[in-house]
Amino acid sequence: MNVDKIIFTIDTHVCGEAFRIIIHSPIKLKKKDLMENYRFLEEEYKREKHFLLNEPRGHLGMNGCIVTTSEVADFALLFLDHDEDTPFNYSGLIATVTALLETGNLEKNNMNQYKIETLNGIYQVEAIVENKSVTSVSVESEKCVLLEERAEFSVVTVDGNRHYLIFPLPRDIPAIQLEQMIPLQKWGTAITGRIRTANVQMDGVILYETLSGLSNKVRSLTFAKDGSIVRSPGIDSTFAILTKLAAKKEIDSLINESIFSSSLTAHKIADTTNRFFVETRGFITGTHEFIYDHRDPFEEGFLLK
Repeated sequence: MNVDKIIFTIDTHVCGEAFRIIIHSPIKLKKKDLMENYRFLEEEYKREKHFLLNEPRGHLGMNGCIVTTSEVADFALLFLDHDEDTPFNYSGLIATVTALLETGNLEKNNMNQYKIETLNGIYQVEAIVENKSVTSVSVESEKCVLLEERAEFSVVTVDGNRHYLIFPLPRDIPAIQLEQMIPLQKWGTAITGRIRTANVQMDGVILYETLSGLSNKVRSLTFAKDGSIVRSPGIDSTFAILTKLAAKKEIDSLINESIFSSSLTAHKIADTTNRFFVETRGFITGTHEFIYDHRDPFEEGFLLK
């Protein structure tokens, strides 16, 4: 056994969305530019990436984050996903800063402000630490825009580069509830398949319904491009729905509840146009040592669907 192939990770979740944070591995990112490192990672370490995300080590809902050094921020972060085109995730920022602070891999500062370099630029998050536990993390969006209102769906862009199609709940599905999971999954599979066939640009499909007759409380379900279900309300999804609703009625905040009963609340940033922030927290669920053995006939793992 080659001990050089041991990979150390911290597993976390944010509102149910899982993140596997890689803090030590045989992956050597030698480029100075973060984008070059991302491309190098996709070209040279695809098997190791699949090994960490796939069954039996992971699952379809597992996301990965590689922590690396930065000359302009507290640390840099590269995202790994089953989708080859997902270089950024807000929840990943929250999960990673939580895990690094709580395990002593990131030194707490007096201002509670931390800068994270990503392919989308540098993000500043505020993380509150009490008794060595991170109790809350807040992060702000860039501008979100309602691009188009069609008869069937709305198109919203988050941060100017991630496109979401937002659909109201169809009449033949009573509610976004676990009891309706089979028709919801069939709907999501059909819609995302149709959109991919039509080559419509999208990073996800969001299905939503209003709750309790309130204009600022919804329940939603987000489908990734491949039709799989996102396990949280989704920060992008929450920003996107608030953008759509705020175009018709002035609202300053939105409570977005997932089908699994977790929730996120987005607030409008004062004196801005469609910029928002969320405050939530991440949870460490485990630490792991994985051994990558190229002799394993399932060296990339496998997915159960």
